[in-house]
Amino acid sequence: MPFIKGSVTYARFRLGGDAPARIDETMLAALKAGVLSPTLGVPVEVETGWTAGEHILDHDFGFERCVFDASLHAAMRMDSVRVPPEIRTAYVAQEQTALRRAAGDERGDDSGLPARPLGRAARREARESAERRWLEEVSDGRYRSSKLVPILWNPARGVLLAPATTDKVADALRDLVQSTFGARLQGVSSAGLALDLLASRGETGIFDDAMPEAFCPPPAPRTAELAAMVGDRPDVPWVQGGPEPKDFLGNIFLLWLWMHAERHEGLVDLSDGRGITFLVDRLIDMECAWGVTGRQSLRGDAPGRSAEAAKALQQGKWPRKLGLILSDGESEWSFDLQGDLFRVSGLKIPRPEERPGSEREAVEQRIESTLAVDGILVALYDEFLKERFGSAWNARKSEIREWIASKGGSSVPEAPVVEMTVG
Repeated sequence: MPFIKGSVTYARFRLGGDAPARIDETMLAALKAGVLSPTLGVPVEVETGWTAGEHILDHDFGFERCVFDASLHAAMRMDSVRVPPEIRTAYVAQEQTALRRAAGDERGDDSGLPARPLGRAARREARESAERRWLEEVSDGRYRSSKLVPILWNPARGVLLAPATTDKVADALRDLVQSTFGARLQGVSSAGLALDLLASRGETGIFDDAMPEAFCPPPAPRTAELAAMVGDRPDVPWVQGGPEPKDFLGNIFLLWLWMHAERHEGLVDLSDGRGITFLVDRLIDMECAWGVTGRQSLRGDAPGRSAEAAKALQQGKWPRKLGLILSDGESEWSFDLQGDLFRVSGLKIPRPEERPGSEREAVEQRIESTLAVDGILVALYDEFLKERFGSAWNARKSEIREWIASKGGSSVPEAPVVEMTVG
């Protein structure tokens, strides 16, 4: 399970309010006090509590098991109750049949005649009887399912990583953190991360003026009315309906990475002097930034150099998700990055050169590697933001436009690229 076994998926969260500034015994005691004791007899839809992270019944919140350097590894246990709709329907039908038989109505059994409709009061009685049946089963523990949601929390940085990638899970985690620590948990997409990075340099004033830009001519609309709707600037429909309309910055970041991978051998020098190399691999998910030409998914080796990718870019599609291989010269990671939400999925942690001496050492190395690649991603995004909000952006924007326009001559890779288009 993430973060201690298998591939890693996570969304980014920011903590505020009364969030602990460091990990100590008080913090671990609060986690232990928040262990879930499932409610019996009452059908609670969702219940949550803390575990030490290995499994849903792991309640050993020892320093040696949960604290790794300056980070806490634990997990939320999330129990849900859901009576299958087929069960509800069947119980109601059985109760209706029982009422008919009690009233001496044998129609609808083996008579071949349709059953007489029940009156409103009888239908209500059948529903209430059926509901009592499934609530009794819920109180006995049926129809419950448990989910483990691991967290990696660095209080000093005010950052929490967790595979809480749906609203239901994210809301449950936010409520649990609030009730346990009095802290506010807020999801951080590419817009929020950009604002944090700009704030660290005192440059938040330029954030509000950021607008999507055209990197190719708008797709040829079929009608004058559609042409008027499209205009000369993409509206990026997938962020317009969301809470963060500036999340398009994450998609331009993916475009920036893609261009660097092909034009500059995937090499970017970070401000701390490290040289990072990367390439686009395995997948590219794209969507039309103008809301005209639909969506497209490419799968295969080197999909970014395919003719399908070139055509999609020239039709106004932007990357929503890229498969990336990234290296800092010592380690190499493979993962998928969703640009607008700044979410990582399928992260493969490189194997250490030497076998770990203990299970704790193995977990330490995995957590260190996860935080390392996350830090590199944030640093790469920061380098992009420095360009995007700096004097060099006009030149870089022209380079991206020229790169897209010239991709028509790109060679198709030998391995086939699978194209799936929705639009």
